Amino acid sequence: MLLQSPRKKFFILGLPGVGKTTLIEYLYKYLKNNLPQFFTLGFITKEVREGSKRKGFKIEVLPFQQEYILAEDKKFLSFEDTLNRPSVGKYIVYTETLDITIEILKNSLNIKEPLFFIIDEIGKMEILSFKFCEFIKMILHSPHFLLATLGKGESSFLKEIKNFEPAFFCELTRENRNFLRNRLEYEFQRKGKIIAIEGIDGAGKTTLSKILYDKLKKEKIECILSAEPTDGPFGQKLKELLKKEKIDSLEFKQLILKDRKWHVEKLIIPSIKNGRWVILDRYYLSTIAYQGAQGLDEKTLLIENETIAPTPDLVIYLDLSIKEALKRINNRKKGIQIFEKKEFLTKVDAIYKKYLKWFNCLILEAESPLEENLKLIKEYLNSKFEGTFS
Repeated sequence: MLLQSPRKKFFILGLPGVGKTTLIEYLYKYLKNNLPQFFTLGFITKEVREGSKRKGFKIEVLPFQQEYILAEDKKFLSFEDTLNRPSVGKYIVYTETLDITIEILKNSLNIKEPLFFIIDEIGKMEILSFKFCEFIKMILHSPHFLLATLGKGESSFLKEIKNFEPAFFCELTRENRNFLRNRLEYEFQRKGKIIAIEGIDGAGKTTLSKILYDKLKKEKIECILSAEPTDGPFGQKLKELLKKEKIDSLEFKQLILKDRKWHVEKLIIPSIKNGRWVILDRYYLSTIAYQGAQGLDEKTLLIENETIAPTPDLVIYLDLSIKEALKRINNRKKGIQIFEKKEFLTKVDAIYKKYLKWFNCLILEAESPLEENLKLIKEYLNSKFEGTFS
């Protein structure tokens, strides 16, 4: 869950008109109703209409309900009203509105409760205000939480935000907006836990997953054990592809995303909604590592997968030397799959370790005795999740 992860900045991407404001308004109300320990503040940008025509935009300052005009269509203004004012497309932008808004928000920084900023949006109009840009930079490098929509554009400031690490990004589309609304709720509050077991091939993920599942069951913790690729319709196709010597990486990626969405909708979300723990033998970090090692863009892979998949509460990484991994793989009767080769596995391991710090992570020596690793997991879970085994 992101509220307990090292990442505290969440960005919603999407084309204009796709529904980013509607989504962030929904999430703002959800946070207010379900996470009273936070003081939520920021602003929402809304359309101003005259009949069926859009006249401009206004800012609603949260939670104070103050409203200010942000931009107006030039055709509704006199020539004198447009002089010496910045514009974006057909709209004149009132940067003083943003300056006023920022001052209101700054006055709330001394509040004792943890702060959760809601910003809709960081876009072409907003970045015309120097005070706004400086305020966003301050939030990015602060311990405060931030949930923001991010507009399209090629300005250096927008690029800086898009490249900010570590941050969570998801892509809203017309096709996924109902799914994404439901899926994002579980980043802020969930009853169950997701534990992903990761590592290169041969690390012992399947064995540890089964043992941890059995251990949790003995402790009377409701849980389920699952794996990716799944046994669902898309997972079966993936398993067949993995047996081939050559794989079209884009075709493979699309199948992975379809299989993961099926997995999330059919098993993962229903389980964590009802308080069950989900133990996963591989999750989306495998996709980032393995397809990244094939040459696909890691940032794009991360956005595509985190748009679909709830973040794990814990990633357990079984660290294994490449030499030992290949030895274990060669002893298998199944033969070597396309991904199980020295140079490739070296890249996979490096990408895993690059992204592990973005998650609550426990790194274990894969060659250590299982009982020793299980003891370390037990200690971690007890400390992280308030006496799981006590």
